[in-house]
Amino acid sequence: MTTSEDDIDRMQAAILAAMIDDDTPAWSTPDDLSRISVEALIADDSLGRTLPSRGNIRLSGDGVTGASARVSEVARVMAGFQRLATAVGAAQQGDKALGRQPNADVRRRTDLLLRASPGPGSVILTLTPATSPIIETGHAGGKVGMFAELETDDQLLDTAIGAAIDVFSAGNDIGPSPAQSRFVQQLAEMGPRTASALRDLSKTLDRAGFDVEIDWQQPSRATRRVTVSATAAAYIAATVENANLDEQPVEIIGEYLTVSAVSSWLIQQDDGETVSVKLGEISRDEARGLAVGDRVRIHALMKIETTPGGAVKTTYTAHAVYRLND
Repeated sequence: MTTSEDDIDRMQAAILAAMIDDDTPAWSTPDDLSRISVEALIADDSLGRTLPSRGNIRLSGDGVTGASARVSEVARVMAGFQRLATAVGAAQQGDKALGRQPNADVRRRTDLLLRASPGPGSVILTLTPATSPIIETGHAGGKVGMFAELETDDQLLDTAIGAAIDVFSAGNDIGPSPAQSRFVQQLAEMGPRTASALRDLSKTLDRAGFDVEIDWQQPSRATRRVTVSATAAAYIAATVENANLDEQPVEIIGEYLTVSAVSSWLIQQDDGETVSVKLGEISRDEARGLAVGDRVRIHALMKIETTPGGAVKTTYTAHAVYRLND
């Protein structure tokens, strides 16, 4: 393939502009500058954005031997990262609650494709959006894409993974007073679903002994990147739990089924589902007098966790109980 003099001139102009013009996309490394300049040349047409974003997750540390790692642990990392990206994307659309799936539109727009390759002492996982940018953001001018109402070239994954990288970066700087940290404040705004996804991914990294480097390259933008050690991931997970960022207040109404309560109750909800509720802050005096068949309203905290084996576990911890009159 040959390059015309006009193309060379345009590339040279893009490089010079990126070096001196405040209105051009930010760049932080020479690789960024080179990539952004070439992307500007390729994307210079009237159809709108056509170039896809791409990202890399590099796993290293004690959990990697040479360029190999356990398939089960790598799979858990990728499942956890997909869950985190979807949770952040849903939060950016205003949906932050536990106990339900993000809507189909968000799940489709945050779906990731994966390609793996070895690196020196590491495993590299390359990610790309499953939805092409031209379908999601539409054409310029006529806007004929699937989501033509969007007035941006950002795909949802661009903003979601960018925000996930930001919160991981804040997690590296929690410090000795977590409650006052930017990490806790930032994650609280993203809601309990995102906090739960971040906690589970961080626990996976800690258990597997993985240090992780995440980068995301959006066309014409500076690369976003963060590195998190297994030790830092453990502290991030502990901070999420200690700050109760992964809990959501819920109300449980149903029939009291427990004969003698030691540490938990069984409640059959009005939809027929039976749930176990830990007594939590409920004293024996508050529980005294409850009989099988009584209808009760319980104020509780819901928490959803993914176990090391991949099972999803939902727990409820009561902090107030009221007997309902017939």
